[in-house]
Amino acid sequence: MILIIGCGFLGQYVLKELLTKTNEHILCTYHTAKPKLHFKIDKRVQFAKCDVANEADLQALGSLCAGETLTVFYFAAYHNMDAVYHHPQQAQTVNVKALNLFLKTVKNIDKLYFSSTDCVYGESREGQAPFRESDTPAPINEYGRQKALAEKIFLENGYDVFRFSLLYGASLCEKQTFYDKTFSALKKGESVEMIQGLARNALPYEKAAQTVVKLAFACAQIPQILNICGDALLTKYDLGLRIAAAAGASRELVKPITEAEGQKFFAEKRASSIALDNGLLKQTINSNLSD
Repeated sequence: MILIIGCGFLGQYVLKELLTKTNEHILCTYHTAKPKLHFKIDKRVQFAKCDVANEADLQALGSLCAGETLTVFYFAAYHNMDAVYHHPQQAQTVNVKALNLFLKTVKNIDKLYFSSTDCVYGESREGQAPFRESDTPAPINEYGRQKALAEKIFLENGYDVFRFSLLYGASLCEKQTFYDKTFSALKKGESVEMIQGLARNALPYEKAAQTVVKLAFACAQIPQILNICGDALLTKYDLGLRIAAAAGASRELVKPITEAEGQKFFAEKRASSIALDNGLLKQTINSNLSD
């Protein structure tokens, strides 16, 4: 059985990819409301409500998985940086403490792939080489620190960690992504402000999902930590221009603002740049993730 913990934006893309690449039964969890998907699923897919910080919910999940050998994709997280900043203890319960409870409660895990973040690395400095998996994490915000702690739990138990960069793309359910909202505004001829900074190796959800499924089911052996990202280091403004092109809108509608202006909208500190090296990923799956 395949278990997707946290069937959000990325989880839904992974589910869609799994339906074409495997014949296994798939159990997907959601936190509050079952997503209304924009793609067809079949009888192999089951949904279950599960708050990973709730022991009773995890016990119920363990019962649903009883007797099954599990491949787990763990995507659940308290991931809004400003929300983590304002509610660090609540976030830590979900992002760190719940993981031990999950491993204690859900048995027969054969493989587990944990969704982490490039934020564990910290800030890329001018002239510094892109971060490799062997670099020591040095997060600059609470979200990055919590995800670094979470990684240790799974790594110490012999499971795998995927460090994702900025992911973007259209939603596969009724809930809109940042991409959807920006695309819609530009399509209507409305202008949007985008920060000329906060650069990361952005990757579309679809490519990320294809990569994850390939690593899990087509690669005999993978490194325990992998950066999953695109080649291009994009600022928020660069991404806005890509969305404008996809919407058939004028690039003039994308209004650049300075990073200093943009940072005023955030309570928590963001890295000006997080540059990742994806060479180990390419070596592992022998494919090119060029955007």
